[in-house]
Amino acid sequence: MKTLISCLLAATMLAGCGAEEGIKRNDDRYLKPGALEVPLTNIYDTYRYKFLDKYRVTHKWPHTAGTCNYRKVNTDDVSGGRTFAVGDIHESDGKTWQRFEGSKPFDFSRYVRSVKIMNPVVYDKVTRELIPGASEEIEAGLQSMCFESWYVTSHSLVMRLHKRDQETWQQQWTRSNPKGKWSKQRVAENAWLVQEVPENELALRAPNAAGGWFQSWLLPVGDTGYTIALQLGASQESLQYPEAHARMKAAFHHLIESVKIEPLNAQLEAEQAELAKTARAAVRKDCEAMAKRSGPSQACKELLAHPAD
Repeated sequence: MKTLISCLLAATMLAGCGAEEGIKRNDDRYLKPGALEVPLTNIYDTYRYKFLDKYRVTHKWPHTAGTCNYRKVNTDDVSGGRTFAVGDIHESDGKTWQRFEGSKPFDFSRYVRSVKIMNPVVYDKVTRELIPGASEEIEAGLQSMCFESWYVTSHSLVMRLHKRDQETWQQQWTRSNPKGKWSKQRVAENAWLVQEVPENELALRAPNAAGGWFQSWLLPVGDTGYTIALQLGASQESLQYPEAHARMKAAFHHLIESVKIEPLNAQLEAEQAELAKTARAAVRKDCEAMAKRSGPSQACKELLAHPAD
């Protein structure tokens, strides 16, 4: 039974929900639906997971059409912001995984580690013609965990979770963004390392792209060697939409405020167990709905044949 539920959790990749009153108040403060062409939507989603069996990580992300790239399950039915039960993230055999009780873990390395692969399709950098028989090593890892962009106002938001220390991040961002100024800023319990570019030095937008990063924040995940990176992108074109630009900066700061990294204890373990139970109930409900619409899958049939938790 546990194996079956785990397989269903892994397969459904559902988004979840559970907006607090504070998030709704925050929506009123920052992001009003219908303003300008590309407002953020009206509620933030919440993501919560156990990390390396040492910490519980919580953060929010705008409730938009897309979701963050964790394997996750919707835990509620409300129509606003969602709370996601995210599979535990852990390390084994030199890789990073998301575990699902009783089933094969999901290889999570491409999001958090450098993963090199051979690309068999190579084009000449000058002529742009295919080079027969050529191949090259490319980076397939270090992907973003969450990403959103708004083309009209040239804004973008990204969150990364990488196995990389702050010093390495700082060196890389200094090379790629030499106009950025570094500082240390404390928000709630978190001490962030921050790179900021003055708004009067924002670059013009590149063709078919949103603006470049002008606020970049780094936070180590305890003593694990992993770092959370949050970035806000904009360009000179963004300044033509001052109301949207102000709201975007406020929303970004709310994302910074939302990050919590808590050492695991008995209470947090119990809360995570309850969240997992809620996630299993959500999967069961989806199976019941599927059975009414068009007939359940084989996995759902097996699940529905057993009593609920």
